[in-house]
Amino acid sequence: INPNLLEAKVNVEDISQKIVPRWHIPMINDHERNKKYFEAIKKAVNDHYDVLEIGTGTGLLSMMAIDSGAKKVITCEMNESISGIAKKIVSKNGYQEQICVINKISTDLTLGKDLPQKVDLIISEIFSSELVGEGIQISILDAKKRLLKENGKMIPEGAELKLALLENNSEIRDKCFTDKMYNYDLSDFNEITGNKFSLNLGDLDISFLSDEKIAFKFDFYSDKINKAKQKVLEIPVINNGTCLGIVTWMKINLYEEINLENNPTNNKNSHWTNVIYTFDKPLEVLKGNILKIKASLFIDSIWFEFIN
Repeated sequence: INPNLLEAKVNVEDISQKIVPRWHIPMINDHERNKKYFEAIKKAVNDHYDVLEIGTGTGLLSMMAIDSGAKKVITCEMNESISGIAKKIVSKNGYQEQICVINKISTDLTLGKDLPQKVDLIISEIFSSELVGEGIQISILDAKKRLLKENGKMIPEGAELKLALLENNSEIRDKCFTDKMYNYDLSDFNEITGNKFSLNLGDLDISFLSDEKIAFKFDFYSDKINKAKQKVLEIPVINNGTCLGIVTWMKINLYEEINLENNPTNNKNSHWTNVIYTFDKPLEVLKGNILKIKASLFIDSIWFEFIN
């Protein structure tokens, strides 16, 4: 009624940020992610012409699939606002006859209605920064069982969640701990802030106090979901220093030898954040010490804690 009403503009912006979180922009503009996915799609589409993409986003991966030789791409997106704009983008770029955007979650897709037949290739990029947070295990297993042809292919094929002991870094420490300020001891505040922090470490000089270790491994061709799994990881310290906790990252096996990894020491431009699990307070360690970390995997979440 009144297009200049400031209160309405503010409310629309608040709603927009809830419906389409702003992390979509750095994800879309992640050149390394896009490059690796395009390489994998070009290689996988070679003999696979009917493609399903789970999680349309802008439609970028679907358009890449068509340009790599796919005959038809059906892509599903549960977010109505995103699927609507994806249709516009697909049409604007001239792919409307080859790409069909469906506003559904993949587990609601039905053969004979949404898909005329099972597909040769399934593409998805529904990773959270801790790998499993967006329901990837359930979505991929369901699609593989119901919608993929026998001997069909998938991108990604698997993934690993890695970790290492994180050496003290003043900038990271200031984001995870408080201590003294103007000689006032504020350290008790750490008791209520938790131990899990999701940070963008791209501009920081990160170093480890251990070799990297695989915490959990995922094979997306498997017929089983990894769930309710716990293990104790014994991690040898390789240098003397102050350890803040552990830092985690993903290595995604997209297709055959094509991998995508957001190791914070050598991938400075990834849109994915790195999840840090801090100790209750920074810990002085010596080379040769063994730190025990309890690693817990649930269907849609991960947890790590120091146990000695």
